[in-house]
Amino acid sequence: MNIKDILTRAGAGTIYILVILLGILGGRYSFLAVFGTILVFGLFEFYRMVEKDTSHAISKIFNILLGVIIFLSVFLHLEGIFTSLMPIFILLYLLILIASAIFIRRDDIFHGIIYSVFGQVYITMPLSLLMLISYSLPADIAGSGYDSVLVLALFIFLWVNDTAAYFIGSLIGKHKLIVHISPKKSVEGFIAGIFFTILASLIFAHVYTGFSVTFWIGFAVIVSLSGTVGDLFESLIKRTYNVKDAGDLIPGHGGILDRIDSLLIAIPAVFLYLIIFFSL
Repeated sequence: MNIKDILTRAGAGTIYILVILLGILGGRYSFLAVFGTILVFGLFEFYRMVEKDTSHAISKIFNILLGVIIFLSVFLHLEGIFTSLMPIFILLYLLILIASAIFIRRDDIFHGIIYSVFGQVYITMPLSLLMLISYSLPADIAGSGYDSVLVLALFIFLWVNDTAAYFIGSLIGKHKLIVHISPKKSVEGFIAGIFFTILASLIFAHVYTGFSVTFWIGFAVIVSLSGTVGDLFESLIKRTYNVKDAGDLIPGHGGILDRIDSLLIAIPAVFLYLIIFFSL
């Protein structure tokens, strides 16, 4: 990689981080705008990748539109506005898919339905859960007012884990983690990612004292482990469809889906962790 490529990658990465921070720290409307946009690009890249070799009966535009509507309905629910819209739109989406199976005469119609639903489960659901996390406090896991701390911690821990795993793995990594999915990932990098993420959690414990050290360490370990699984899973999807990157929106980094792959598995894992921790 030459100097120009390094500078391009660094510049694009910096802009991406600034946009994410704006979405987190700018308040609930900024969160809605930034992560709603990420949802659109993520769904588009996923459905385009899945449709690479064939045309599906169910339009990716329809799936993207319904994903955005479901995401918006979660926001309205948390704001106490039209609280019944979320189950209505989810039910409507499923009914349309069922109707498609009945009335569209194509041998691959069920394949289209499966890929449609999986895209929502894989991308829309985690980003909707991220919104729930942003409204979560220990006393009420789903809806006590927007707060950026937990979401900020989630992203910083993911970035620390990925950066440490990459650099330590590149320097001393000799034992491959799962070579048939991601040949570049090493056991040494994986362990370094967990170690440095725990160190980052100790800093958070010092700055955000509303949560215990135990809470932050557990949070960090969950993010590190699930984030690595998310990264590996997207690598498996790309290998299945024989593509290098899900997109090319971010120069030197690939697409949005390539940037949020670890996030998509980390979010539901963190959400479950919060439910368990706050119920103890």
